[in-house]
Amino acid sequence: MPKYLFHSAVFCFLFLSHVVYAVERVAENASDSVSLNSVMHLFVQNPNTRDSLVLVETSPNMYVPGDMNTVAASEKNEALIYRLAMEKALEEDRIDDLKQILQEAESFDRNAKFYRVFFGNEKLILKYFVGDFDCLSNVDSVTRMLNRSYPDELQDELNRKLWKHIESGKIEEYLKGVGDESNRAFIYIVMNSLFKNKTMTSKLIERYRPQLTDKKQLYFLVTRFWEKEEFDTKNYSVFSLGAAVIKSLGGLADKINWSPGMYLGIDFIRNDFLYEWFMDINGVQNKDPDSLQFVDMRWDFNFGYTFLKNDNMFLYGYAAAGFGMNSFYVRGKNSNDKSNDDLPFQFYPSFGAGVMMDLFFTDRGRFHNGLRFRTGFRSLFSGDVLKKSGIRLFASIEWTMHEYTKRPVQFDF
Repeated sequence: MPKYLFHSAVFCFLFLSHVVYAVERVAENASDSVSLNSVMHLFVQNPNTRDSLVLVETSPNMYVPGDMNTVAASEKNEALIYRLAMEKALEEDRIDDLKQILQEAESFDRNAKFYRVFFGNEKLILKYFVGDFDCLSNVDSVTRMLNRSYPDELQDELNRKLWKHIESGKIEEYLKGVGDESNRAFIYIVMNSLFKNKTMTSKLIERYRPQLTDKKQLYFLVTRFWEKEEFDTKNYSVFSLGAAVIKSLGGLADKINWSPGMYLGIDFIRNDFLYEWFMDINGVQNKDPDSLQFVDMRWDFNFGYTFLKNDNMFLYGYAAAGFGMNSFYVRGKNSNDKSNDDLPFQFYPSFGAGVMMDLFFTDRGRFHNGLRFRTGFRSLFSGDVLKKSGIRLFASIEWTMHEYTKRPVQFDF
């Protein structure tokens, strides 16, 4: 007989002997409460199924005596059999068989020393498919089972079938068998949370808030998943730029006609209080009958409060204090022309008050754009230039942009 045939025969004999020995050890070490034969009866070998799984093993640096190593090997094989059996029962929709295998696999997990059957959130999804709603509505049970996914064919099959239930709406029909409304909503949200991020799960919590009457369930969902942000409309920044029309009153009206102006504002709102740096330039104000032109500029600080706001409208009231400068210059000459050097000018304190309303039409993320309508009055002191002082009314239309930051929203229990 050729040597290679002899060696092959010896190898086959040793391999078969090892297989028989391993099967006997599996049967000997199985727990009394676990019927592995019944699982094998339910499990029909799928030729396309992998021969092994990547399971959590003992550390390679850990010392394991010989007899314990044998126990570990048998537990690994048995855990593999349970996983393959559940995967096949799930694929073929044999729910009654799946329920029996699940019960025996749980018993195995309770008694196993080295290997376990379930990983990640597999057990949670299996409980859903076998209809163990009492377990799924129990916060303590769900807390233990709700973990991240484990990359494996059984996990993939569980996720695929559960997602199909959710996407098709079958889950809602399936959960109609849950009598308690709070339990039904709780299970629905937990199952959805396996595929949705915290923001989407938070929307489900808001949607089913009236049904979640069990305070323990609601508290668990909020502490585990709640994540919501909104634009902070109490603390933000504003930029505005626009044009105004100004009307002087009293004796000033004899000196100054209706005049245009340009307004620039930079606002900071903190806890609804308004702090605004404001610049006002008024030019082309004619003084008749000569050729001199009157110019007035002001730099104000406006302090106010937001009295009304919603998604599209903000209303502010404010008081103003600052300083201004006014002067003459020769019409048609620029401000550096020497013919302006001897013309009078003066600085003066400025006071006033006003209201403004922001209306928004578009928003791009944290930037909201709109129009600002402003009206009010300010003092004008020009005794050294016009020989008159008094009050001026103004009204403006400005383009405005609000820049927001986001803040977390606390759940209102």
